[in-house]
Amino acid sequence: MDKIAQSANQARSSRGSVFEVNIENLLKEMLKSKKITNFTRSPIIFNKEFNPDFIVEKLDGNIVCIDSTTTARSDRLRGKQWDANGTKLYFNEVKNKKITAVVVVQDTETSDRERANFRRCKVRTTLPHSALDKIVSVDELVNLLEQ
Repeated sequence: MDKIAQSANQARSSRGSVFEVNIENLLKEMLKSKKITNFTRSPIIFNKEFNPDFIVEKLDGNIVCIDSTTTARSDRLRGKQWDANGTKLYFNEVKNKKITAVVVVQDTETSDRERANFRRCKVRTTLPHSALDKIVSVDELVNLLEQ
């Protein structure tokens, strides 16, 4: 891989890591202010077969599986579908808990193309075979967790 491509990949990886830390800080604040019951970063689901970024327990006891991404691309969301499917199986069958699976997309500095991808990905979650329940912005995530 050439140095330019390597540098671009490192920048994207760094941006994704920062976004994930921002979500974690948001969840810490929500926990501190008693808006959620608990959360786990990088939970172990079926011996690490499935790797969502966060599992959140809401005040009503329901679970929200959160994956994050800095871009709403269909190829990226295919892996998120896998994690959502396995995580739902785990919480439905093993823990007997109701679970919602979402992907939170970074909503700052987005281009028109990225907003169009975001809208298309949101529509795909309404298909009957989708394990993802919603694609959300950070603000929509907060609203979902506080419901």
